[in-house]
Amino acid sequence: MKKVLFFMLAFTAFGPAFSQITPNPKVARKSADYVFINKIEITDQYTILSMQAVIRSAKESLKDFLDKNPKQKQGLQMLDPAMRDMILKGMMGELQGGENTISFQPGAYLKSKDGRKFKFIKATDIPVAPERKNVEAGKKYFFKVYFEKLPKGVTTVDLIENSTDTSDGFVFWNFQGISVNNPANGISRPEESEPLAYKNDTEEFKLSGKVIDAATNKPVPARIICYAEDGTTIVDSVITSKSGYYEFLLPAQNYVYKITSPGYDAMEEVLGLKNFKNKQGFERDIFLEPKASESEEVKKEEILTPEEETVEPEKIEENKFRLNKVYFNIGEAVILEESFPQLDDLADHLKENPELRIRIEGHTDNQGDPALNKKLSMERAYNVREYLIKEGIAGKRIEFKGMGDTKPVSPNDTEENRKKNRRVEYTILE
Repeated sequence: MKKVLFFMLAFTAFGPAFSQITPNPKVARKSADYVFINKIEITDQYTILSMQAVIRSAKESLKDFLDKNPKQKQGLQMLDPAMRDMILKGMMGELQGGENTISFQPGAYLKSKDGRKFKFIKATDIPVAPERKNVEAGKKYFFKVYFEKLPKGVTTVDLIENSTDTSDGFVFWNFQGISVNNPANGISRPEESEPLAYKNDTEEFKLSGKVIDAATNKPVPARIICYAEDGTTIVDSVITSKSGYYEFLLPAQNYVYKITSPGYDAMEEVLGLKNFKNKQGFERDIFLEPKASESEEVKKEEILTPEEETVEPEKIEENKFRLNKVYFNIGEAVILEESFPQLDDLADHLKENPELRIRIEGHTDNQGDPALNKKLSMERAYNVREYLIKEGIAGKRIEFKGMGDTKPVSPNDTEENRKKNRRVEYTILE
């Protein structure tokens, strides 16, 4: 809730890979039109709502107040113009001088159609009342609020922050009729309004759409990796252009998708295509949320220290080379644009020497879970391979392998040494 003008509540989602996700859910009614639900995620523990709100100026808030209170607006219109202007200026001054703050009520809950209530658990990036956070007009704020997990089959809920929309100078954020992707069988699939049909699992299924910034509704270039149902075996991947468009042609199975883009929270989603599918394929837009620290520059991790100006790889053995100009964001596998010149050079070299076969190897330092490190290093190696394939190199000429933290070239005792261990290399096989 927000003192004087606004109440804000907002939420984000961080949960296990196998979760039910509703991007940009439909809402029948909300108490404030400047608040948007970006995503709802049902994990093993929680129902997590991701939202954004744009703080209005005093002038915008005054207009909103008068629109919602027609009797007061009509009374002002009946006054002498000079008197009306004086009152309006006074109201504007009070609003501008008021403290713009946000907080979330600890008594909030989700309510299903049958009357069941699911209580508030915790919040991130927004304080819980009576604590408040100062906000500025014209800025966007992203918040994350966690509730009890919704049982399967609950597909519509209300978010009740207070029994009334306004009280004692506060505006509470209430939402009615929120649509949630939470079918009784637990399988995420196309909208129920779309014609569905059973299909042979061997037939190819077209899944397409755009990756979109949840805050601006503009397309976002991103990396999408498609895993088999086990969540570890890579089936396919794409790097979207600036249009954000992606397309997969896959057998009708169940898949896990991981979507990453610099400056945005990574997203994982399960999509079940095994038993149901649209005859013409399925279009699905993916909404990514900007990171909470959206004003900060995205931190870049260098796979190798880039002292050299040349884009030529560093020779470390007779048939082994280090790609010392390949960059990723920390903890992510999306290749950054600064890497393209060296990868283009490697692609040209492979074109000039069509007999060469190589193996791309990804390496990490020893920080974090070894299994996750190995998975990350494999994804990075795979993405380098995919880049070369898109540049015209036959896939059968390129193997890839994730080494994780198993082959350090330097002790993992300092950040400088760990940086040397975070690297991508390739070996000439023949």
